[in-house]
Amino acid sequence: MRSYCSFSTKVIAAIACLCHAPCFLLAQPDRQAIISNLANGIDVQAGDIHEQILALRDDVIRVRIARGMNLPEDASWAVLADARRSSVAVTPVSSENHLGFSTHALSVELDKQTLQLTVRDLNGEILQQDARRIRYDGDAFRIYKAMPLDEHYFGLGDKTGPLDRRDEAFSLWNTDAYRFQESTDPIYKSIPYFMTYRAGRAMGVLLDNTWRTSFDFGKESPVAYSFGAVAGPIDYYLFYGPSPKQVVKTYAWLTGIPPLPPLWSFGFQQSRYSYMTRDRVLEVAHKLRADHIPSDAIYLDIDFQEKNRPFTINAATFPDFAGMIAQLRSYNFHVVTITDLHIANLPASNYHAYDSGITGDHFVKNPDGSIYTGLVWPGPSVFPDFTRQQTRAWWGTLYQSLHHDGVEGFWNDMNEPSVFDTKTKTIPENVLHRIDEPGFATRTATHAEIHDVYGMENSRATFDGLRKLDPETRPFVLTRATYAGGQRYAATWTGDNSSSWNHLRFTTPMLENLGLSGFAFCGADAGGYAGSPSAELLTRWLEVAAFQPIDRDHTEKGTADQEPWVGGSTQEAIRRRYIETRYQLLPYLYTLADEASRTGLPILRPLFLEFPEAAADHHPLDIDNVAASEFLVGSELLVAPPPYPDETDSYTVEFPSPNWFNFWTGEKIDPPSTSSKGPVPDAARAGPLSEHRLPACDRWHASAHHRKLE
Repeated sequence: MRSYCSFSTKVIAAIACLCHAPCFLLAQPDRQAIISNLANGIDVQAGDIHEQILALRDDVIRVRIARGMNLPEDASWAVLADARRSSVAVTPVSSENHLGFSTHALSVELDKQTLQLTVRDLNGEILQQDARRIRYDGDAFRIYKAMPLDEHYFGLGDKTGPLDRRDEAFSLWNTDAYRFQESTDPIYKSIPYFMTYRAGRAMGVLLDNTWRTSFDFGKESPVAYSFGAVAGPIDYYLFYGPSPKQVVKTYAWLTGIPPLPPLWSFGFQQSRYSYMTRDRVLEVAHKLRADHIPSDAIYLDIDFQEKNRPFTINAATFPDFAGMIAQLRSYNFHVVTITDLHIANLPASNYHAYDSGITGDHFVKNPDGSIYTGLVWPGPSVFPDFTRQQTRAWWGTLYQSLHHDGVEGFWNDMNEPSVFDTKTKTIPENVLHRIDEPGFATRTATHAEIHDVYGMENSRATFDGLRKLDPETRPFVLTRATYAGGQRYAATWTGDNSSSWNHLRFTTPMLENLGLSGFAFCGADAGGYAGSPSAELLTRWLEVAAFQPIDRDHTEKGTADQEPWVGGSTQEAIRRRYIETRYQLLPYLYTLADEASRTGLPILRPLFLEFPEAAADHHPLDIDNVAASEFLVGSELLVAPPPYPDETDSYTVEFPSPNWFNFWTGEKIDPPSTSSKGPVPDAARAGPLSEHRLPACDRWHASAHHRKLE
């Protein structure tokens, strides 16, 4: 039902139209407003603003806003078509100052004068509220939301810094961020989704916009957070828990669940840039077996290829490549090879990847129609146009030879994409992609629009190609760059970290936020990629990595050896013990992997995900300094490394509930009396929380605990 009104600058109250449906002043003087009550929401045209708010489920709201009469194309690289088409009936609601609707879980209202949005639960508690009108600056836009003092923010993938995003600001633009540090931004991934958490109530926010986006959680204003993009649609989703676990599950409903990886991918993985020869690869494999270090995978970086050209093999340094793979398989090793997406620009050189790509017109082009060329590891290179379904299918066929030789996992690196000879270190923004994809209008798009989904579509092409080559085998694909929904195609890691104690410390919040953002299967380069760790740092890192979803030891060219035996027999024995512990936990880890493949819940979890009501005021425990380094593996295993791993002081473990047991001894942990741990700092220590002091001598070997199974 629609109504039409023209407004005067002197009119300040709602007025009635000739038809029965109400028509309201929307602070757009001398403009016409059109309001439609839809079966599943509302549609408002106020002057040059068109806004549509739809209920996809009782707990999921979609907000679309555009300037002009028409909303943009309803297509998405991130949100599944079935979710976007989902719909529930709503009850229209109107008052003197507001219009909107309610579902069985939420109340949605727009201010009649400003179009500012407020979302409440059915008890009237505000879950989210616009702080001001949308700001436009040319094609760019920014949305502002009220920021209560006790609200916290999680997500955006593996951004650096604390787990809580409050008082931080971030840019999303996939970037090759070699040696990134705690303040580096942007880095490798763009996942424009976060979770708000306040007093035990959680809500998810997904901005589905592939252009360069940014998120500000209190940097610009202490009373408002904001998000926006340099161009593209205003299209965002709000989804209510109230529990944080339900928000994570709903995010998976919107963007997809990760497929179950092969069991071997949860074993210990050994890698470096690079194992330069066949003999060195076999030497490492023999040493792992001779030293009884459990391990399942060995990685080959770019030097196994001829002159770093993807989908080639250096026959001089890796003779009888298939024979080497077979020999490694006889030792129960699975081989993962890198396959960067840049294809060497080598006409008339009998280079199949290039020749077949040219024949099929599969590479991105400059505005003048010529093929874009950029400098990467093989030299001048061309780049597949992964927004074309035909190109993705062609890319999948390139794996046939490696798959035939016995390679079982594939590693998509450099796919931000990284380019060496441009000022932006990536493909120029005016380079053209041709969108030819079911669900999308066929059109060209600039790289400025496609950049942040390019890595995801690369991993999609790899995953789909492997499924076609071998439908009966679960693929293992590892990607560095991705977008929201990329968990449907690949696992990921945090990129080129550094061999430092600080990097070990902030790996945990990076992986926690990746898990909250859909990537249940994630890890970091154990020991650090850039630089050579001390023996103690490598040991400490391998201890913690044993409890992370992906356990890969990896380092760069020119660094010292970083295999588990480096540093002497004493260090090796400690590392072996933790890797053996990981293998003892494999049934539990794979059970969690199965849960992730059905629900989207991560393997590595912050405390508040399982215990949102542990504190008396229902704040997330993970923001407490005493608990900032702790994490859960599933719901039953608490890992508590020291908050500053290079320090030798004793430290306190904060437990989110009673009935925990020492993982190593099986002994029940009795919390000490209040007098033994000093004054209680605040009321949040009341209730089910307990603390346990770990002496310095046991600071690592007593850092894992499990719950009593009820």
